[in-house]
Amino acid sequence: ENGKFYIFYTQQDPKRAVISEMQVSKADANKAGTSTERVLLEVRLTWWWHHSGNIAFGPDGMLYIALGDGGGKDGDPLRWGQNLFVMNGKVLRIDVNGKTGARNYGIPADNPFVGKDAAHAEVWAYGFRNPWGMSFDEAGNLWLADVGQELWEEINTIEKGGNYGWSMR
Repeated sequence: ENGKFYIFYTQQDPKRAVISEMQVSKADANKAGTSTERVLLEVRLTWWWHHSGNIAFGPDGMLYIALGDGGGKDGDPLRWGQNLFVMNGKVLRIDVNGKTGARNYGIPADNPFVGKDAAHAEVWAYGFRNPWGMSFDEAGNLWLADVGQELWEEINTIEKGGNYGWSMR
């Protein structure tokens, strides 16, 4: 209705994941110009693997962002999946209609790590390798498919503040 849409892409120099808001053209609703881009968030990436890139609006109107651990093909060498002070290996939750401090987005007050030391307030859940599928069901539950290591893949119902174990198990 408002002509805004949201995208997730990766960039180089420096290597990073970008989450942006764009606006459809007033002249042609099937087009959008790059001049309308408003970068909401950039997340540092180290390797070529496990960037993920799923975004979805929840029934609460917040934007959920699934990010891979960014680790190598053989695991999570920096243990980012369990480190709440990095955004990699997490599901983030932000408010695209607000602003918190110098950020281009708001942080919902009910996010589980708001006000916690050594944690990003954007984190909704953590412990993911490379979450590649994310959607909400009719009841409002968030479902997420995550890449496993060698033998196992996962499908989880995501809970606020939940730790999904990667890369400790």
